[in-house]
Amino acid sequence: MTRALEDRAVIVTGAARGLGRAYAIAAAQQGAAVVVADIDAVGAAAVASEIAIGGGYAVSHAASVSAAGTGEALVQLCRDAFGTVDGLINNAGILSPGLATEQDAATIRHTIDTNVTGVINCGTAAMRAMSGRGGAIVNIVSGALLGSDRLALYGATKAAVLGLTYGWALEGAKIGVRVNALAPLAWTDMSNEMGGDDAGKGGAADAIAPAAVYLLSDRSAALNGQVLRADGTQLALMAPPAFTHAVPGRDWNLDTIDEALAGRLSVGLAPVGLGAGAPAMQV
Repeated sequence: MTRALEDRAVIVTGAARGLGRAYAIAAAQQGAAVVVADIDAVGAAAVASEIAIGGGYAVSHAASVSAAGTGEALVQLCRDAFGTVDGLINNAGILSPGLATEQDAATIRHTIDTNVTGVINCGTAAMRAMSGRGGAIVNIVSGALLGSDRLALYGATKAAVLGLTYGWALEGAKIGVRVNALAPLAWTDMSNEMGGDDAGKGGAADAIAPAAVYLLSDRSAALNGQVLRADGTQLALMAPPAFTHAVPGRDWNLDTIDEALAGRLSVGLAPVGLGAGAPAMQV
């Protein structure tokens, strides 16, 4: 039986541990040659070695995704090592939990640089490399973009990546590159940064990895600009944000706005936060 990523070459960022490691190993198990990228050189090399020991092909690269030129360097390494670039899992990111009023400027800047600028650096480089010949990008987002206590900064960066996913999907459709997103809920070192008990921290990383591989593969050829939610036991789709039905034009002032929100628009008012979603995927 042909494996889903046979003869493909893919890049996985943030792949030294946790979900990134699981994505890289799962991609290799499905036949892909993998560039294992992470700021942790030792960890990235260990994952590449693990893939090789298992009979796969992998090389490692140590760099910060936020640094200018990292995306191009990863693309070039993938081409040099494997002859092509067929996919990217844009996974590298940091959590930075904390109250919004207590986070300092350095933390904010570092989080945005890693979680947003890093995604842009790698995603745009991969799109250029795959333009006209086809490929797939999987951006990693999070349920925290819906609102989560002590994760406002992290959620905001993942909301930015969601916007990139939708925009890139439209642009990518013109050049043969599909762009989708995965919102995992996994029990990893990152989730442990939140403290507390283990309830609601999600499933094992290797139980979620098949969803990322699926989005890279031709089995998801019909999907573009979609977001999968996976926690190891359940799978869901996140519907794109949309405006409610509009109230017909009138002379808008404070009174008429109040009337609209108390009337026709009231059905569109909804509680905010991750826990306000569908009961099956609240955690």
